[in-house]
Amino acid sequence: MLSGTLRQYYENSPWKDSVFCWYPFENETAYEIVMDPKELSVEALVMYKQKLGLHGRLLLVYENPFALRYWAGKRAINTGVPYDTLFGYGDKPLPSKAELQTRLKLAGFEGQKWFYPLTDQYFTREVYSENYLPDEFLNQRFVPYVRHDISLQFDERPLYREVIRGGAFEFMCGAYFVEARVCHDDPPCVVDYAAVTIYREPAKRFATTVRDDGTVHKTPLHPDGKASMLRTLRNHEELMDLGVNVIKMKLVNGSLVMPRLNLPTLWDYWAKKLSDGTFDVQEMIYQFDRIQEAIMMAAKTGKCYWELVPANCFYDERNDEMIFIDQEYYWEDASPEVALTRALLSLIYSPAFSADARRDTWLEILKKRYGISDRFDLLSDQASFQTYTEVFGTETLPLELETEQSIKRIERVRRYNRFLPVITKLDDMGMKRSAIYGFGKRGMALKQVFDDNGIVVTNILDKNLNNIEDIGKNLALSNCDILIVSLLEGEAIKKDLLEEVTIPIYTLGELIGEQIK
Repeated sequence: MLSGTLRQYYENSPWKDSVFCWYPFENETAYEIVMDPKELSVEALVMYKQKLGLHGRLLLVYENPFALRYWAGKRAINTGVPYDTLFGYGDKPLPSKAELQTRLKLAGFEGQKWFYPLTDQYFTREVYSENYLPDEFLNQRFVPYVRHDISLQFDERPLYREVIRGGAFEFMCGAYFVEARVCHDDPPCVVDYAAVTIYREPAKRFATTVRDDGTVHKTPLHPDGKASMLRTLRNHEELMDLGVNVIKMKLVNGSLVMPRLNLPTLWDYWAKKLSDGTFDVQEMIYQFDRIQEAIMMAAKTGKCYWELVPANCFYDERNDEMIFIDQEYYWEDASPEVALTRALLSLIYSPAFSADARRDTWLEILKKRYGISDRFDLLSDQASFQTYTEVFGTETLPLELETEQSIKRIERVRRYNRFLPVITKLDDMGMKRSAIYGFGKRGMALKQVFDDNGIVVTNILDKNLNNIEDIGKNLALSNCDILIVSLLEGEAIKKDLLEEVTIPIYTLGELIGEQIK
């Protein structure tokens, strides 16, 4: 459940419609919509069924009690205590997916289709399904927000890749959206995946749905979006006439409809090649050359089509074909070099490339190849500013601030946990009384660890306390077992201190095994 300022923001923003806006409601079908139910017993589910006809559907959305954030220490929604959801503690705990599947069947819901809103049911940008699960490169294009909670022990986001690779996504996703059908023979929802941009300004709010009939629909979520949709259609027709290989679109019942291509984007194709060790830099350069060629073709109109980038380009490896998609935007009278720079920025934004030490070398090669080395920073600033202004707007800012606040606290927790091995070392040496030299962030965290684990801190020495002169005469040091220099690289200080005091001296780096070599 949301609370505080995040709840207020959610209630007064378009986000509150994000989890349902993509679903293709049918006028002739009775539906019961239940968001964040208080109870999910078989008896409660039977009561929902009784309100529906023979062909009714229950749309049930709730937070997964086994979500990754709860393993990270987020407090339980029903008890307020960390980890309680994992053990089912508290009154009427929410069930896992497997348990609810069974309860729905017992209640008479014969047909089910499960969806997984990301990040969760409140701030939904993407919706996966059991027929369309995310691959390990999810973080290439999607960055989950992190709710602030004083009990969080780590940042969950880097773990998504391993959760997905290990087949645990459906068990540890943030939330569930289940379509439960009374009649087993009624067809399930045609949507297998949805991307939602409800956080943009009204004219740019769309739901793009990948469907099981082999089509993709892009539907405006606001009346002002009709003009944007028609502009996208004209853009694709214009680019096609210029020789740019873009996906074919047509207008059907107020939506843009295009074929479903079960292909990776060029961005994901490169990430997979990096992951399995088969990445070929010459192939990447050749593909960037083709992107530059497409940008220059588009520039014949006097427009800078800045969405001609690897993330908006499907790649058919078997036919060596690049197919551009979603060309919604362009800038009038802007240099095509801005679009090319934005394409190169894909190497910086990609987590897969950021983790590769060769990335900067490859980027320099490409900048020189296209003659933009001396202007790359300026072009980057222009591209980034325009992109943020036109695409994202300000609706995502509160989530970014929430995440930033949470990560800062998690870093403090991480620093605390990092120093816990010192307790074991001191216990092994039989030392119960310590002095700390240096009272910066590390020293403060170390003292907190000692206070919480029964180690008495007899003295704190720091230049800001004006007590590091004549340390040898400091009587308090005679009452401690050990003096710890709260620096990882404190060998020089340790050497000087050994000339003044007789008790054992260790650097923090020595005690936690992170001393500078």
